[in-house]
Amino acid sequence: MFGFAIRFSTLGLQSYHHDEVITVARVIPGSFAHMLHEVKISESNPPLYYVLAWGWAKVFGIGEFAMRSLSALFGVAMIPVAYLAGRELAGRRVGLIASAIFAVNPMLIWYSQEARGYATLVFFATLSLLFFARALRTRARRDLALWAVSSALALCSHYFAFFAVAVEAIWLLVSFRSSWRLVAAPVAAVAAVGLALVPLIRTQANPAHLGWIHHLRLTGRIVESLVAFLIGETGRVISEPPRSGYALIPALLIGGAFLLLALRTTRRERRGAAVVLAIAAAVWLLPLAAAVNGSDYIEPRNLLPALVPLGIAASIGFGASGARRLGAVLALALCAYWMAFDVLVTQSPSLQKPDFRAMVGRIGPPRAPRAIVTWKDGVDTVDFYLADGAQRLAAGGPAVKEVDIIGKSASRGRYHSSLPPTFHFVARVEVARYTVSRYVASHLRPVSFQRLYRQPTGFGRNAILVDGLPAQASVPQYAALQESPKGTLALGRAQSKG
Repeated sequence: MFGFAIRFSTLGLQSYHHDEVITVARVIPGSFAHMLHEVKISESNPPLYYVLAWGWAKVFGIGEFAMRSLSALFGVAMIPVAYLAGRELAGRRVGLIASAIFAVNPMLIWYSQEARGYATLVFFATLSLLFFARALRTRARRDLALWAVSSALALCSHYFAFFAVAVEAIWLLVSFRSSWRLVAAPVAAVAAVGLALVPLIRTQANPAHLGWIHHLRLTGRIVESLVAFLIGETGRVISEPPRSGYALIPALLIGGAFLLLALRTTRRERRGAAVVLAIAAAVWLLPLAAAVNGSDYIEPRNLLPALVPLGIAASIGFGASGARRLGAVLALALCAYWMAFDVLVTQSPSLQKPDFRAMVGRIGPPRAPRAIVTWKDGVDTVDFYLADGAQRLAAGGPAVKEVDIIGKSASRGRYHSSLPPTFHFVARVEVARYTVSRYVASHLRPVSFQRLYRQPTGFGRNAILVDGLPAQASVPQYAALQESPKGTLALGRAQSKG
């Protein structure tokens, strides 16, 4: 019940962020063919979620609550599936513990409230795990067929599902070696789906889509992935104050679960733990080996297929037959901590997505031609909430009367504007972790792209929007109105982070 309540009651609390806006403003609008084309040229994930979201948006619209409700439904649906998987692997008690901790796990809640395909991935990966475990026990064609279908859907949700599905497929081939005809067709069907995705992977796997990953240290991303598994993606855009401290208590409690798993479990429980730990190890270690060899795609959300297997392994420890009372206390403590933390997230802007909706509300509609300076990964979201035909500035020197600068709150008093002296500071407002600073000139004044780009925001790379242009002027016509004859305005095209 709490899993449903926390996902749906706060579904529209946060504004969209960059990747969600890519979904709702570029991929989803338009025809079905247009959606598939956008997935191919601008995404780094398979098409299943976008196919579902395209139809969902046609019925419910692209508002935050409406669009995220698809992910929330998948997020809620995976909870009973996790119960069934835990029960299949180690008994009813383990299934109940698993469903409880997954209901309140902050990372699963985070991606159940995002208009992206990660909740879809987790649901189908968990379904695949369930039917894999069931097929090992029953050796029934029906369970093998259901494993094949759910595994294929997991692959069509995210490429990193491959590592979990590959371990399951190999395990099935070994387990059914004396009756290989039973398993040959299901494994071949899943392999065929994987091969069918290869041309799309080759198109999407290019620096324009995924190059941003390589700008971040691998060791930092590994640590961040561990922290995210414990407390979610909360506040990761700006780590002020640091959020890793919140992960200490769940780390200790889960560490206790793994200690019980090693010392106080039955043979059946250890066998179930071996299955899920093998899958989790593959999802972590195979991409890590690829990263060391130059194909680096390590990122917390890409590793999500390991979260449910690890959670079930911890649940087996909490439910260990040799320490039921102690395990129950540890499990209850973990659930209570995560429930409290989930509520804290709803009350703490520092643990939420950047509030672009509030920032744009403070900026308001344009009163005259103006430039808005923000950071690179925020520009598309600012543009989405402006909804008045703002244009991305890529070069030139537009004539504007106002410049609004969105920056980190920490920049207040530390950074000073380098705008021309004709622009006078008039206001600064705080919006959660950010500031919006406004500068106004008495009449239209040209400001070069480079000068706007260099405005101190506290972020590594800025981007500029221009709006409030004359209604009758197209971009080239407006360029001709500028005092600088060399100035041009150009539209930019953002890429999704995945």
